[in-house]
Amino acid sequence: MESGRTHTHFGLFPFSLLFLIFFCAYPLASLAAEQITVFSPKGTQFAGAPIFFHIQTKNIVLPQSATLYYRAKGITVFRRLSMKKETEVDFRVLLDARKVIPPGIEYFFVLKDKMGHIFTFPKFDPKKKPYSLKVELDKRPPHLVKTVPARRATISEARHAITISFEDKETKVDTKTVRISIDGTDITQLAEITETEAKYTPVAPLDYGKHTISVEMQDICGNRLRPQTWDFTIRRSARLQKASADIQWDGEFRHLAAHHEDNKDPSWRLQSSATLKSALESGPFKTSLDGNVWYTEEQGPGPEGDRFNLNNYLYKAGYGKQSFEFGDVTVQGTELISQSIARRGGVLKMEAGGTKAQAFALRSNAVTGFEHLIGINQSDQRLVGVSLSQDMLKDKVLVAKGTYITGKNHSPDNYNSSTLEAGTEGDIYSLGLSSEIIKEKLKVDGEYSVSKYDSDVSDNIGKTTDKAWLAKVSGKGTRYDWEAKYKYLGPEFQSIVNATGATNRVEYQAAFGLRVSSSNFRLTALRVVDNADEDPLMPVITNTTGTFTYNLSKPKWPSFFFNYSLNRQDSSDEPQNYSPIKNQTQTMGGGLSLSRNRWSIAPTYTFTTFDDKSAATNNDSRTHVATISGSFRPIDTVSINPSISYTNLHAEATDVTTKTYQGALGAVVSLHNRTVDVNGTLSYLDNKADDGSSHTTTFNGIAQLNWHLEKIFSTKGRQTLSLRAQYSRTEDHVTHKITRDGTIYCVLSFGIPIKLF
Repeated sequence: MESGRTHTHFGLFPFSLLFLIFFCAYPLASLAAEQITVFSPKGTQFAGAPIFFHIQTKNIVLPQSATLYYRAKGITVFRRLSMKKETEVDFRVLLDARKVIPPGIEYFFVLKDKMGHIFTFPKFDPKKKPYSLKVELDKRPPHLVKTVPARRATISEARHAITISFEDKETKVDTKTVRISIDGTDITQLAEITETEAKYTPVAPLDYGKHTISVEMQDICGNRLRPQTWDFTIRRSARLQKASADIQWDGEFRHLAAHHEDNKDPSWRLQSSATLKSALESGPFKTSLDGNVWYTEEQGPGPEGDRFNLNNYLYKAGYGKQSFEFGDVTVQGTELISQSIARRGGVLKMEAGGTKAQAFALRSNAVTGFEHLIGINQSDQRLVGVSLSQDMLKDKVLVAKGTYITGKNHSPDNYNSSTLEAGTEGDIYSLGLSSEIIKEKLKVDGEYSVSKYDSDVSDNIGKTTDKAWLAKVSGKGTRYDWEAKYKYLGPEFQSIVNATGATNRVEYQAAFGLRVSSSNFRLTALRVVDNADEDPLMPVITNTTGTFTYNLSKPKWPSFFFNYSLNRQDSSDEPQNYSPIKNQTQTMGGGLSLSRNRWSIAPTYTFTTFDDKSAATNNDSRTHVATISGSFRPIDTVSINPSISYTNLHAEATDVTTKTYQGALGAVVSLHNRTVDVNGTLSYLDNKADDGSSHTTTFNGIAQLNWHLEKIFSTKGRQTLSLRAQYSRTEDHVTHKITRDGTIYCVLSFGIPIKLF
C-alpha cells in the first residue's frame, strides 16, 4: 500500500520538470529517524582515521543518555560506545581509528530519557537494518594549502615566522614524515609540526636577500607528496608593523516552496555564522583575537537551545617566546594524562634557553556559549596544572618533562569524554624522558605516571592511588621508519582529564614502514590485554591485530593498493558461568585507480571472514564487497561521476545470504561562463535476504539549479541563489509498503568577507 497522496500545493508538474532538466538526486534521511538529526558522520570515511559521531535529539523530553552500537561490515556482533552529552540535546563520541576498516561500518543509536523510555534509531529493527558508512582506503597524497611567506613574496622582517599549512583530504598527514629545509639546511627538528601545519621561527635573523624553502611529507597510508620548493625575499626596511581585523560572514536562508503532505520540515530556516580574525604585531610583541558566533532560526519553536551563541574564541598575547592565551585553548599534555587538553580557560607559556614551562587553569568539562565565557570561575569545575620541560643535554640528546594536574568535576554533565552520574576529583603526576640518541635514527621515550582519583565524591571511599608507565623506541630514515611500544595501565589508574580512559590494560605495539622507489610497505602489530591484573570477577581478554599494506604510486601508471589484516580475540581465566571468547577476523582487499586528463576509474574488492570458534556460539560470516567508481569530463563545463557496488554477506548462524546492490550517478553542468550551474545525484539501493525475511528498495534524488550572483554583479565573496528539489521513495517488498517524501526549496546562501582594518 502507498503511504498517501501528495499535498495539493506540491506541484507535480514543476517537480517532474526539474528532474527532467537536472536528471540528478541526493539521499534523504528515512522518516523512521525523525526524532534525531545526525550531523556527522556524513559521506565516505577513510581507513586509519577516527570517525566523529554527533547527533541531536528532537521531540524527546529530557534525554538522559545515548549509546552508539557499531560493527564492521561482515561482523555479526555490535559493540557499544557511550556518547558524551554536550548539551541537553547534543550527544557526541569518537570511534577509534583502529576500528575504521573497509568496506564500512554499520551502526545504530539507543537513547534513554529520564523517565526510562528507550528510543532506537533507526526506529524499527536497528540490528537488522542499521545505518551504514562506506570506508575506503586513502589513495591520494597530501597537498599544501597555504605558505607564509608566500611564493615569491617580499617581506621586511628578518625573523618572520614560517608557516606551512597542508591537509590530506582522505585521512591525515603522518607528522613523522614531514621534512622542512631552508636554503638546504634541514630545520625539521626546530619546527612545531601538527597534522595540518608546520611552524618555524628562525633562531637568528635571516640574511637580507633571497631564501628557498623546501617541504615534503606523506600521509598515514604512505602516499607521498614530492618535494615542494619556493622562494621569498627579505628586503632592508624598518621593523615590521602589522594590524589587521577581518570578519567572514556566512549564512543560508531556505524557504520551503512545496512539499509532500507527510513532510515535517519547517517552512523556512535561517542559519548564519561570523568568524573574526584579528592580529597586531610590533617587533617581538604579538597579540590576536579570533572567534566564531552563530545564529539560527526557523519556523515554529525553533532549534533547541540558544538561537544566538558563541561557538569559540581565543585571545593570544606574546612577547618573543613568552605567551599567554585565554578562551578555548589547547594544552599539550602527555600520552598517559591526555595527549592534548582542549577546554575553556587560560594558559601561560614561558621559555628560556632549554627550559619550557606552562601553567594553566581550565574548566573541567567542555562548554560553549556566552554562559561560561570565563570558564574557570567555579572551583568545583576546574583543572589546574603545571608542566616543566628541560633539555638535560644539548641537541635533544636527553629531555625531561614533568607534569602535575589537579582538578574537580562535581557536575559531570557535558563532560568532555562521557556522561557520568557521579562527581569526581583527582590528581595526576607524570615524569617523562625523551632521548634522540642518533638524531632521528634512534629515539627513546618513556613516561611514568601516578594518579589519585575519586570516582564518586558522594561516598566515603575517597581517592585510590595507582600507576601507569610506557616505553617507546623508534627511528626513521629517508626510506624507512619503525616503532616499538609497551604500555601498562593499572587497575585503579585514572586521569582526571580523561575520566573514561582504559584501565587494567597492557599494550604491545610495533610498526615498520619501507619506501622503495614508487612502492610503500607497512607492517603493524598490536596486542592488547584487558584485565591484565586478573580481577577474578572478569575474564582476561586478549586482542591481537596485525596489518600489512602496500601502495604503488608511479607517474602515468595506475595507482595500486593491497591490504590484509588479521584480528584474533581470546579470553582466559573466565569466572564461573562465563562463556569463553575465541574468534578471528580476516580482511583482505585491493584495487587500483587510473586517472587521465578527463576521466578516471577506480575498481576495488574486499573480502572479510569472521570465524567464531567459541563453543557456545556460531556467528561465522563471509562478506564480499566489490565497487567501481569513476569520473568523466567530456568538456570543461560538464562533469559526470558514476559508481556501483555489490555486497554479499552470508551469516552461518541463520544460513541467510543478504545481497546489496547500490548505484549512484552524479553530474554537474556549468552554463553562461559558470554563472549558472546545474548539479544533482541519483541513487538506487536494493537490499534482499535470500530467505525472504527482508527486501527493500530505495530511490533517492536531488536536483539543484544555482545562480552565482557574485559573478553577475561582480561582488566580493559568494552569493548563490538556488532552486533545490528533493525526492525519495522506499518500498518494502515484504510488507508491500511504499514511503515517499519530496520537497522544493528556494535557497539563498552567502559568504561575505569584511575587512575592518
